[in-house]
Amino acid sequence: MKLPLSQQKFFFAEYYLKLREVGAASCETDIAKLAGCGNDDERVAYVDQLSWVRAGDAGLQVQLEFKGKSATVAAELKERATAAFKQKKWLEAMLLYSRSYVSLPSDKVLERSIALANRSATLYHMQKHSECLVDIRRALDLGYPKDLLYKLYERQARCYMALKDYPHTISAFKKCITTMDDSTLPADRRSKLHLDAMTMIKLLEADPRTAKQAAKQLKLQNANASVELDKAQALPDEKEYVSSLVRIDRNAQEGRFARAAADVQVGQELLVERPYVAVLLEKFAQTHCEYCFVRTVVPVACPDCADVVYCSEQCQQRAAAKYHKYECGILPVLWRSGASINNHMALRIIASKPLDYFLKLKPTLDEELSLEQLLSLPKDDFRRVAHLERHQQERQPSNFFQYVLMARFLTRCLQSAGYFGNDPQPEQVKAISALVLRSLQFIQFNTHEVAELHKFSSERREKSIFIGGAIYPTLALFNHSCDPGVVRYFRGTTIHINSVRPIEAGLPINENYGPIYTQDKRDDRQARLKELYWFECNCDACLDNWPLFDELPRDIIRFRCEAPNNCAAIIEVPPTCNDFMIKCVTCGEMTNILKGLKVMQDTEMMTRTAKRLYDTGEYSKSLNKFVDLLRIMYEVLAPPFPDFCECQQHLKDCFLNLGNVYNLD
Repeated sequence: MKLPLSQQKFFFAEYYLKLREVGAASCETDIAKLAGCGNDDERVAYVDQLSWVRAGDAGLQVQLEFKGKSATVAAELKERATAAFKQKKWLEAMLLYSRSYVSLPSDKVLERSIALANRSATLYHMQKHSECLVDIRRALDLGYPKDLLYKLYERQARCYMALKDYPHTISAFKKCITTMDDSTLPADRRSKLHLDAMTMIKLLEADPRTAKQAAKQLKLQNANASVELDKAQALPDEKEYVSSLVRIDRNAQEGRFARAAADVQVGQELLVERPYVAVLLEKFAQTHCEYCFVRTVVPVACPDCADVVYCSEQCQQRAAAKYHKYECGILPVLWRSGASINNHMALRIIASKPLDYFLKLKPTLDEELSLEQLLSLPKDDFRRVAHLERHQQERQPSNFFQYVLMARFLTRCLQSAGYFGNDPQPEQVKAISALVLRSLQFIQFNTHEVAELHKFSSERREKSIFIGGAIYPTLALFNHSCDPGVVRYFRGTTIHINSVRPIEAGLPINENYGPIYTQDKRDDRQARLKELYWFECNCDACLDNWPLFDELPRDIIRFRCEAPNNCAAIIEVPPTCNDFMIKCVTCGEMTNILKGLKVMQDTEMMTRTAKRLYDTGEYSKSLNKFVDLLRIMYEVLAPPFPDFCECQQHLKDCFLNLGNVYNLD
């Protein structure tokens, strides 16, 4: 028996093809008429009234799905985990206990507490003491069985002792002794445990470090902070920052872009920005926090679905309050449909704000805003992203048609999740469809891939992996260059932008949209940028057709002309040249290249030191060395130049190691 359309894998593409079949007679003519629509509201209204579209809609049913929650499945997983635990397969047991916990329905409170306690036992054996403490706290919060509490408190004490937190060790041992009264332990085992606990309490109370720690902890305590070490919590919210060195400007040729308000030095932080919206890829939904993208060893489950996990209760609650209440139960449908991460981002933008917010904002959404007005809007104002580039004028009717269909599907998902309440008004549904359509357009050109650096230490190999997508409203205003002046790295979903070469005041601060001159030929770069972003690149690397890194000449050194007339020419000299004074063919002045040759000699030793620091994991120190190297090189040498390119790549690698990192060995 064939599954209903919405139950099939990649069903949206099938829906689109069937729709074209249904409307075969007038399909092309009807789609072409979209060219006459002046805005997104008109486009949605036009497609809505097409009879063949309405006929095809019948097969596109959206229903909430919560298949991942099952007490039976959870029990089976628990049994497998216990078997692995008995065989001392700690990692396997930990992963199975996690799956059991995530699978448990929210009303199985006791079972959830036991699953967390069991997982804490595996973490203890793995010497993951901080994570073990987190699971113990969670199990206690859920109401762990009274007759077994002593086991949790003893484990808690052992963890604190391993972490050399003696005041908390004493407290946990005392609780262990107290709760033994409710246990069913045989008298001899109870007596031994009591004696062991009392012995440790006396030893630690006599230790002078205990009193010092207790005084320090008391000083640190306040109403909003817990002394308990909890490394499983989400990354702290980083303060957003736009350097005074960055000025957002606008002109007819380049549109909106970033330029240097003053001279930018190598390595300076120019921007720290949290996303307006961020979505994790489905393949990482069980390994990373859905809210902050941090990889988590001890995940917190959504009470109602098994589709996503969180690194902490804080992130779970934030997601639930902001958007997950409208995605819970919809994610299996969305993922199965074949919708891209861009499509998911469009849905989340709407899910993150109440219906009334958009209905009130919509009438004024297209009002012209100056650059100053736009940049001064609150960070969570929809207009911050709604006014990003959409290329409406260049879009073909067929492109609009596909986008309208996706917008209608995503709106239907929101409707099934209760976004419009119990009595959806048709006009409100159409209004939101139009905003989803608008979102799909600006997302296409303004999304950044959120990355995680995967390190294979045994192979001395690193690879940056795409784990999700996000929109950063300020960074979206930076233009592209195939020779970018900045590098970006991520901490969770927060993006950091740092310079990788000096940038003179007044010059553009360009990032990179993907194609880079050291790896891709100009024709390939231009074709890719035209296909994905609909523009032609005019950066120096494209205008002068710089060679790939592997093709850069090694028998030429590119010196800067040092003439007092501010000549910007490049003097190319072979390494075998015996003359120190070289005449510039552009300005006719003489340049002394002795300084440049001395720099080349000095940088060899500095490079070896910087690489050694990198190889030993001292990334901050290595970074500072590469910053010095680039600064020195840039004064006398001009890219493209092999040594400069290599040094720049090493600097980028250092920055990446300060962000999201996963060691696979």
